[in-house]
Amino acid sequence: MFTGAALAASHDRLFAYGFDVPADAPANANEAARFLTQATFGPTPADIARVTALGYDAWIEEQLGKTPTFGTPFVEQVVNARTAASQSVGQRQRINRWYWQAAYAPDQLRQRMAWALSQIFVISDQNSAISGYVVPMTGYYDMLAADAFGSYRTLLGDVTWHPMMARYLSSFRNQKPGATTSPDENYAREVMQLFSIGLVLRAMDFSPILDNGVEIPTYDQTTITHTAKVFTGFTWSDAPTNPPNFYGGGLTFAAQNAPMSCFGTELFPATGTGSNNMRHDITGDDGTTATSKTVVGGVTIPPNQTCAQDVGDMLDILAAHPNVPPFISRQLIQRFVTSNPTPAYIGRVAQVMDAPGANLGDVVKAILLDPEARIPPSLAGGDSYGKLREPILRLTAMWRAFNAQPQAPDTYGEIQMTAGSTQTSAFGQGPLESPTVFNFYQPDYQEPGPFADNDRYSPELQIVSESSVYSAANAYYNFSARAYLGMTSPPADRPLVDLSALTANANNPAAMVATIDSKLLYGTMSPNMRATLTSMVSNLSGASAGEKAWSLLYLTLMSPEFATQR
Repeated sequence: MFTGAALAASHDRLFAYGFDVPADAPANANEAARFLTQATFGPTPADIARVTALGYDAWIEEQLGKTPTFGTPFVEQVVNARTAASQSVGQRQRINRWYWQAAYAPDQLRQRMAWALSQIFVISDQNSAISGYVVPMTGYYDMLAADAFGSYRTLLGDVTWHPMMARYLSSFRNQKPGATTSPDENYAREVMQLFSIGLVLRAMDFSPILDNGVEIPTYDQTTITHTAKVFTGFTWSDAPTNPPNFYGGGLTFAAQNAPMSCFGTELFPATGTGSNNMRHDITGDDGTTATSKTVVGGVTIPPNQTCAQDVGDMLDILAAHPNVPPFISRQLIQRFVTSNPTPAYIGRVAQVMDAPGANLGDVVKAILLDPEARIPPSLAGGDSYGKLREPILRLTAMWRAFNAQPQAPDTYGEIQMTAGSTQTSAFGQGPLESPTVFNFYQPDYQEPGPFADNDRYSPELQIVSESSVYSAANAYYNFSARAYLGMTSPPADRPLVDLSALTANANNPAAMVATIDSKLLYGTMSPNMRATLTSMVSNLSGASAGEKAWSLLYLTLMSPEFATQR
């Protein structure tokens, strides 16, 4: 589906490493599992063995070269089959496929990177403008996966031209000014604030650049107004041009997922006969073609250009802005490794992103191989290293650690993963389901109390509340106590966890707890937690082996130690 430039950054250098034991091999299985916790949706025994055999660098290279796993062909098949059978269709079809990819796709690093990018380049089915577009929303996520290791500029362009982003942030059918209207400014604002440069000028280590002690804004309202002119004239790729119909098109899934067409001067004259069909704003700052468009940093875009030229120039300007490397690098570090990366860590990754010819594959590699990722500080009071593990990542880590078996495809080819619900209300997050363009949580969120008092960031805590703790616990119960192999009357709408590694030691509580420590906590379980879990299992002396196993697993899923990634 995505070929050429989108996948040109694939790496294929494994044979360069030879057959000796790699110098950067993890010291043990626990170290390998810790690395995979950062780089995947959860370690599996096979992945632990693979990274141990290859070393960190070569494992990343192998992942960068893996063929992408896409969801669109499968979701489209399911939607068509359900529609033909007069069955309802909704976002649950897309989300079932997303969870399957998170749990089982072999290109785990790409899938984790797409998940991280989806929290920066946000679209959401919570918006009515795209809530009915199940297949093209899947295509948008596939686009993020395809571009996950390519150039940032390519990604920014593909995001901008995708009709789901355009509908979500209202650049779709945005038009040049009329007698009583002006171009919509939504995308112009968010492409700068959220997708590229942020609100204030930054050094490479993300520290703000000051002018007499005052932060310097990257742009102002005038810049937004000028930039909004660039993002006008967009419509469906198959909108008719003979005769022209700006409001037509979008008749197939392919058209709804293809880069948009633009009714600019590449299609219609700016003046004279047919000029009423030209919807792109070719004017400059004063509303005429006598001036240029002055955009971010005071850079100008010439008037009288085609739509593609204007958009290309604007995206080139943004991609070349010095804020982009630290702004994007810091957020990616937060998604993979730690909520509070040091300025030095951000600076090292930003320098990689800023290097000539660098791409996002190089960036994620720099993030994962950085000393701050591989060598965590000793756990101590006031320690700000690490991050809260997202609720979804806790679930997928459990599935992968305990070899959860997926259901067989149903009559329509759909594999049920989410227990009949998208689980968004339970977890406070879901794939492409953010309540706003600012994601489920913001990179600068500081939980009131010790975090805020010590100027520390805690993004994932923004979706934690008394209510979410209960709802997440209920969900984890449904995916453990009510979803394991060998149980009586197992459900058919979620994966079934293989508890055999635990039930094999059902008469040895300490051994069961050791298995949990190895598979989910990677040898970091505290003595207090070990004693608590061992006592709990010992007190279940009359329970079945299965009940002991799922009880132990369920309690661990809710534990603070499992929720914390270091």
